[in-house]
Amino acid sequence: MNISFEYYRIFYYVAKYENITKAAMVLKSSQPNVTRIIHLLEDQLDCRLFLREPRGLKLTEEGKRLLPSIRELLHAEKRKTTS
Repeated sequence: MNISFEYYRIFYYVAKYENITKAAMVLKSSQPNVTRIIHLLEDQLDCRLFLREPRGLKLTEEGKRLLPSIRELLHAEKRKTTS
């Protein structure tokens, strides 16, 4: 399975802010685009990553297991670009 690095980056920011609109603002993207990418990522991984709640989004157990790996991947990518 070949999942775009950008999908994981978007997942990270949605998880960080627990809000698609805030993540979209930080990513300089639109809310519909971020929502679409999250749905595509969930389809490709064949699991739900977020639960919708009245005050935003919460990670599912699958999302909680994925987040540390994605965080490390993003930090490693950042280190490569600043070196």
